[in-house]
Amino acid sequence: MIAAALLATASVFHGSPVGAGEAPWFVQLTTRGPICGGALIAPDRVLTAAHCVQGADPDRVSVRLNGVRHAWRGARFPTTYREISSPVDPQDPHASGTIDDIAVIQLTTPITDVPVLPLAQPAPTLGEATLTIGAGRTGPSPAGGSKVPLGASQVVSGDCPSAYGARLFHPAQHLCTLDPTPNHAQSCAGDSGSPVMVQRNDAWAVAGVVTWGGETYGRDCGEGLPDVSERVDTHTALLDSTGPFAPYAAQRVRVRRTGATRRCVIGTWQPAKASFKVRWWREGKPRFKDGIYYATRTYLKHTGKTIDLPHGRVGCSVTATTAGGWATEDSYNQL
Repeated sequence: MIAAALLATASVFHGSPVGAGEAPWFVQLTTRGPICGGALIAPDRVLTAAHCVQGADPDRVSVRLNGVRHAWRGARFPTTYREISSPVDPQDPHASGTIDDIAVIQLTTPITDVPVLPLAQPAPTLGEATLTIGAGRTGPSPAGGSKVPLGASQVVSGDCPSAYGARLFHPAQHLCTLDPTPNHAQSCAGDSGSPVMVQRNDAWAVAGVVTWGGETYGRDCGEGLPDVSERVDTHTALLDSTGPFAPYAAQRVRVRRTGATRRCVIGTWQPAKASFKVRWWREGKPRFKDGIYYATRTYLKHTGKTIDLPHGRVGCSVTATTAGGWATEDSYNQL
């Protein structure tokens, strides 16, 4: 994934500045800083990536348009959304690809004074020019950022099947783009959810949502592999859906112990009418990569809310599912 929800931010590599008047519909999702991009596609709807909002509490993740914060009620994304592990580093979630990685945020109050970004109809074709807009860091280095959105000019490419293989790249859901010039402009970590656009009726229209790229093969932005976005044309039913929102944990998951019995306390979730599945795990030796420690786990076969163990410490993970999506929350403790 180009950005995991609530993690580090970055932006278009070798992009060109885009004036606010050229992209008035451009949205940033923020916590302490920007985490993802998005686009206003209807007065009360923002298009972004599923992994940008999965498990996100609307009170803790801000939707900002032109610097102004707009409250939101919830998000919806396909229940079939999933990560696809990296072929070269399957234990690193930040190197994963994704599929069905698209979401719609529903705002509390419609925005009526900003033009929306239309949907691209018909769908883009091979060789067609595209423009991806994002905001934040402008290169592979963690330092440095952009105060304005940047645009990456690319074309729809047929290189992704050979670059990524059939396990990662799915043409029915994925759109492949790259910059064929020596500039190598493309999305970078943190541009997830930002719009990939084509020209329709002499105006830009959204055809894809930035999701992942070369990080699945250990490549940084600008190192040659094409960008992959989730196609919008395969998810049109999602864009104006009115069903339940995706769930998020309003209270932390925890483990409680009585004798040899451990109980997974799932806590409070919103919306409350979700189905729940519990998995138990033991924590292994952490692995160290690029200055960051990653936890490793061994999952147990047992899936109930309670488990009897004579010895050892375990944690639990709760997956909540509604018709609007799913989220997994880990226990903050092990007993």
